[in-house]
Amino acid sequence: MVTYKRPRGLATLLEHLGAQVQTLPDGTRASVVVVDNSPGLEARAVVEAFRIDHGLPVSYIPHGGVNIAEGRNELLQRMLPEAPVLAFIDDDEVPRQGWLAALVAALQRHGADIVVGPVWADYPDGAPAWLQRPLFHSVPGEQPAGWTSEGWTGNYALRAELVRRHALRFDESLGRSGGEDQLFFRQAIACGARMYYEPSAAADETVPPERLAVRYLLRREHRKGITLGLLDRSRPGWPAGRPLRRALQAAYWTAGGLLVAARGAASGEKGIAVGGLMRAVRGVGMVAGLLGRNVVIYGGGDARPTSTPTVAFVASEGPDHQQAGHSRYLEGFLSHFRSRGFRVVVLVTTHQLGFLVRRSSGTGLHYRAPGLAHLGDWEVVVSPTAVAAHLAWWGFRRLPRWMQQRIDAARSRRRRRAGVDHVLGAWQSPATERWVADHLVDVSPGVVLYNTIFAVPRSFIRSQPDGVHVVICHDVVSERADSMRTSGHLVAPADFSAADEARSLADFDTVVAIQWDDARSLAALAPHAQVVVVPVSMRAHVTDADARVPGRCLFVGSGSLHNVEAIRWFLDHCWPGIRQRMPEAELHVVGTVCARLGDVPQGVVLRGEVADLVAEYRDASVVLAPLRSGSGLKVKVVEAICHGVASVVTSVGAQGLGGLHPRPFIEADEPTAFVDAVADLLGDSTARMVLEEAAREVARLFDPAQAYQALDHALAAAGVGDLPLTGPHGMPEFAGRTSGGEGR
Repeated sequence: MVTYKRPRGLATLLEHLGAQVQTLPDGTRASVVVVDNSPGLEARAVVEAFRIDHGLPVSYIPHGGVNIAEGRNELLQRMLPEAPVLAFIDDDEVPRQGWLAALVAALQRHGADIVVGPVWADYPDGAPAWLQRPLFHSVPGEQPAGWTSEGWTGNYALRAELVRRHALRFDESLGRSGGEDQLFFRQAIACGARMYYEPSAAADETVPPERLAVRYLLRREHRKGITLGLLDRSRPGWPAGRPLRRALQAAYWTAGGLLVAARGAASGEKGIAVGGLMRAVRGVGMVAGLLGRNVVIYGGGDARPTSTPTVAFVASEGPDHQQAGHSRYLEGFLSHFRSRGFRVVVLVTTHQLGFLVRRSSGTGLHYRAPGLAHLGDWEVVVSPTAVAAHLAWWGFRRLPRWMQQRIDAARSRRRRRAGVDHVLGAWQSPATERWVADHLVDVSPGVVLYNTIFAVPRSFIRSQPDGVHVVICHDVVSERADSMRTSGHLVAPADFSAADEARSLADFDTVVAIQWDDARSLAALAPHAQVVVVPVSMRAHVTDADARVPGRCLFVGSGSLHNVEAIRWFLDHCWPGIRQRMPEAELHVVGTVCARLGDVPQGVVLRGEVADLVAEYRDASVVLAPLRSGSGLKVKVVEAICHGVASVVTSVGAQGLGGLHPRPFIEADEPTAFVDAVADLLGDSTARMVLEEAAREVARLFDPAQAYQALDHALAAAGVGDLPLTGPHGMPEFAGRTSGGEGR
């Protein structure tokens, strides 16, 4: 269970669960896992007391994140490798006798993937008679046993294999507004899951007095409607006509509900009247959700007793501008602060926003940029140049690959004539520096994070003397410059050096490094600053090793120079040898790097950009990272680790990860060694399994719950808001060999 500020309810629940275990069939082992989602960690004492008094194994996970979807994902993350069946119950419920045994038996008897049970309302003395009907507080009400397509997270069990096979997770963007549970079950059904309703697996929920009011019932139904509308408005993969059908259904519910309410009022039957109003307001809420309105119902109000500050990011482009490692890294920071309930403002200094129109209400994320107008809670790009650039980039990504390759070749010739192979970054102009300073004064953030040193004004202007200013280093830029120059490439700015980087870091008290080798280099460049490590954050996707396609290799990369150089080196020097030893071998190349490749050898499939990388990693037997230059942390390698896939990397691809133990990849720099490593893994499933197991073991280091701990502690120590001080401080200090690295 995930618990939030209900120590009494949790204590009662644990007492009943102790008795439930006794009803399980012989040979069935059970344990209890409690994720404490409250910043105050009130559940710790309850769990410790229960451990002392009972023999039932109980695990306590201090999370403190308020976001309920994060808490549920934490449970999945911890327990999927350990238990074949997971049963969930809310912390304000009490299971009836035989509850757990009924869930397990239904899974086995019906061959179901998910079993849901009813949650019956337990009313206090004096509750009105008209209110004590399943319609008002029980879930789902009176329903016979049988297959169903609707689930609820208050009382259910599922097979862990289902979650592992399809990498199912709760959507954390909905973790404070609600709807993450409905979306989870929808996605499970879409993946082919079979869900059964078992009435005998029942739990009771005490209804507090404040939930007896008609006002509460109407507000709850309105929120439910908003959730339905939001899911159909913003979730990909649903039929294009669904929002229109929802709008028509909302109108039907509203009109029908009002008629029922009028009939109930005329007959003096309050229960019927209130039920009709509930249906009507749910329809109204559905329309509001379709229009983008959102609400916060979890961890609101009293989640943090002190005021939560605004967090501002200064960046040269928005995270949605392109699919690349540096975009993924920035998006992780934005998601982290939003999940903590902070208001996040992104100051984008160029026209590369990644959208033309968006609505900011309910998202916790707000943009400011030159040429971006704010119309109420709508953010609209009005600059003709910005609109044209956005449409040009959007159109380029959808052109046939041969046209992309022609355009990219022309751009490459133009860059060569200008004497530039690789752009390290671009300093802000004086006008842009003034724009940033003015908007920081207007936003008045408690924390300002500059996305790379090139986002830092060279005449570093602090918007407020007591604000916390942090620079995010995607790599050690001077080391990337040296790496590119050693490979014979011309970089811009041409004269960039370690001294320039040190000057950019001189005014910062806190510096974020993307990996552990970089942290040492940055500490030498900025000896006065506190350097904290925040790696690329990613949740582990546990996949079935049997799903691997025999002989399938995978390379993922953006169109950056180091990726183009890497895949061309591999195709020229390694792929022929691999095909000679393994004629059935196949290579999938994924990402915008495909636009920069011409003809490719037999067995190579250029996939381009794909909507979801999960399927590619699921099918791959070996992931490749044959990088020859670059710096920082390679997102493709982290993705392979978090998807539990064996990989072969060069020493450049392994930068910052040399201290991982156990080692989840094979390192090889010379073509012969690289060919041998790939071919051996393709032909030896046992060797692959060793690396896959190592990947699953070290993937925890990149989980969001761990990745941002060092930064959270640094900000909390600086007095920023009320960030939770849970878990171990910081990250392991790995003894890597080299410094530096650049995204995917």
